[in-house]
Amino acid sequence: MTNLRDTFCSFCGTRYTEAATYPRTCTGCTTQVWANPVPVSVVLVPIVEGPTSGLLVVRRAIPPQIGKLALVGGFLEEHETWRQGGAREVFEETGLRIDAQTIEPLWFESSSPRPNRVMLFGVAAPVSKAALPPFQTNTETSERGVIHGPAGVEEVLAFSTHIEATQRYFAARGIAGPHAFTPA
Repeated sequence: MTNLRDTFCSFCGTRYTEAATYPRTCTGCTTQVWANPVPVSVVLVPIVEGPTSGLLVVRRAIPPQIGKLALVGGFLEEHETWRQGGAREVFEETGLRIDAQTIEPLWFESSSPRPNRVMLFGVAAPVSKAALPPFQTNTETSERGVIHGPAGVEEVLAFSTHIEATQRYFAARGIAGPHAFTPA
């Protein structure tokens, strides 16, 4: 038997008679449940290395796309703004602390092909590569690094929205050339 989300009413425990569609109405207490989209905050952190700059990325250690590179981000918690959640994710995945208030909106998009995630992309204040704290692998990330250009990112980045955000970022700054990933 496959487990389905919201199979039982979270208020009274009654099993839903129709658990394959939303909204669901409980026959026991008439509470309705919806499958609302889940917000995801993704932060592009510019890393400055002398006269050049790039974007902070991580190598995924969890599904989906284990081993691929990704921008830093994740699901928001109910008490967080998208900026606070983004700053928390940057710290959790990379060890770098950033000021949530410095994150500026870049682009918002729904996931595809299922639009069940609302992707909130923002750009943090630039950080010097020398200021990065030592990296410790964790359950989500096996490596931290920098990509330096948009060429070839579609082959190394895990998600189509991350590819698009990266390309938008570099294009807006007139940066071309290969991604040239380097560990950081």
